Amino acid sequence: MADGHEQSAGFSYRTALPWTNIFRCFQVALDPRKLLVAALGIFVMSLSWWLLSNIFYYKAPIPNDPDYSNTTLAREFEGKTKANEQQYTQDDFTRIGKERFERDYKQWQQLDALAGPGGRLRTLPWYEYRGPNPFLLFTDLLGGSAADREHTSREFLSGSVPVLVEPLVKLLLPVAKLLSPGVSLQTRFYLFLVLLSNVAVWAFCGGVITRLAAVQLANKGPITLKQAVLFVANRYVSYLGAPLVPLLIIAVVVLGLIGYGLLALIPVIGDIVLLGFGLPAVIIGGAIMTVFLIGLVGYPMMYCTLSVEGDQSDTFDALSRSLNYVYQAPWHYLWNWLVAVAYGAAVTLFVLFFASVAVYVGKWAVGLTASAVWQDRKPEYLFVYAPESFGWKELLTKDSPYAVQGRWVPLDQDGKETADPAKRVREVYQYAPANPETYTAAKQEFWAYNRWGAGIVCFWLTLAFLMMLGFSYSFFWSSATMIYFLMRKKVDEAELEEVYEDEEPAPFVEAPKPAPAPAPAPADVPVTLGGPLNKPAAPAASPVVPETLPYNPPAAVSPPPAPKIEEPPPAPKIEEPKPAPKIEEPKKPATDDNAPLG
Repeated sequence: MADGHEQSAGFSYRTALPWTNIFRCFQVALDPRKLLVAALGIFVMSLSWWLLSNIFYYKAPIPNDPDYSNTTLAREFEGKTKANEQQYTQDDFTRIGKERFERDYKQWQQLDALAGPGGRLRTLPWYEYRGPNPFLLFTDLLGGSAADREHTSREFLSGSVPVLVEPLVKLLLPVAKLLSPGVSLQTRFYLFLVLLSNVAVWAFCGGVITRLAAVQLANKGPITLKQAVLFVANRYVSYLGAPLVPLLIIAVVVLGLIGYGLLALIPVIGDIVLLGFGLPAVIIGGAIMTVFLIGLVGYPMMYCTLSVEGDQSDTFDALSRSLNYVYQAPWHYLWNWLVAVAYGAAVTLFVLFFASVAVYVGKWAVGLTASAVWQDRKPEYLFVYAPESFGWKELLTKDSPYAVQGRWVPLDQDGKETADPAKRVREVYQYAPANPETYTAAKQEFWAYNRWGAGIVCFWLTLAFLMMLGFSYSFFWSSATMIYFLMRKKVDEAELEEVYEDEEPAPFVEAPKPAPAPAPAPADVPVTLGGPLNKPAAPAASPVVPETLPYNPPAAVSPPPAPKIEEPPPAPKIEEPKPAPKIEEPKKPATDDNAPLG
């Protein structure tokens, strides 16, 4: 019943098709608070990766290095013989040195692709290649040739679409490289620190976003950013430990198998007993690692579990739920994510297009005045430090002396451009001036205030760019929260609206002190001179009133009742003493002397 009328429940497509609830995440992800938290997470994560990459990166090995020389190898193998009991020759040393160089060079190439100049983990977000600019993509699709449309579409699919799942990719990329064969111990340690920094950053930022999204998607609240931050800060250890526990389990299994492998080096025993009959133990260890590695696909639901369940969950509950939901309903989980990725790609393209057009149109409108009044003051020079990712710099400097264009540049082992195919190590996407001579001449005319103005513009553009990029992260975590609700509904049959509500303590308010009861006036006591002094009885002690009382609205705090003052007993009546009896003097007898005269 509502308003006195009975309402019949109509058909709801969200009830019939629960996965359509994912479409609600677009509006939820546009929350400026989530965009700001996501931008902060992107910046901190990228900065930590940049620092680690600079620390662990080293120059490429060279063939004529002394470590690979015959002289060094001769000293190393002195007194040793080959398996056939023959001595090592110079040809053997040359072969061993060449094999070592090739092994070390391949290991360096793997590190260079990650931590080298332009590497995947070293490039800051505003320089990272993420496909063509959406506005230029739209104009090329409309006015370009068939070849242009094919090329632009291919660039968009390879560069822009993966941005949506970038949070998951950037978590799993270090894990995948850690497990790759031929990676040096130094590179593995570097990747472990990268993974640890990633988890540390998104345990907080992802936790805040999922907490905000959980309350909004469950139609609870309102919730403030401060409340979400405090919620995650109080449970940060659980957020941090949830994805690290499976990694630690994998590490323990790996260490156990390493010890098993050391024992397997023993001749005969290792070949027959440990690796022959003991191979099932190795397979079991691999199966344990595989279970947790596949379970990492459910990594986003770990944070969602803690954000939705609150105090009813912890690290191991978050890990258990994520693994159970993935393994008990894998097709539902996969379908929900396919819907999220497809829908997210569309809305992400819209957000990227909207932000790019907003910046471009604003710059274009301001430049109309300069075009009509003072050509040399056109605002394109203020965008020379604009972010390069998503083609922003190319868009904002187009048709000006500062115009740039992007292209794939082959690099040698020193990170420099090379035209020699034999020296090419890898390719990176870089922007360069469209007309170098005009660009250099225009930059030489810069005054100090021009550079300061361009720097300030760069700051605001970078902030807007990070928030635009943060939408993909915000949508990722918001959709992960909704997918958690859907998987919980499927496996545990819990309602979508069930979410832990954190009750904040009421603000402390000091209760007003009650006014002290007035002291009663002492009763009049009759006092008689010479009699005892009767004092009135002392009043009963007043109950102690605490200085502060807990505030428990809405009940008002009433003052304690005034103590009952007993009246003093009446003074005893003092009787006056009776007067002493009067004693009469005896009469004298009559004598001659006393006889009257005459």
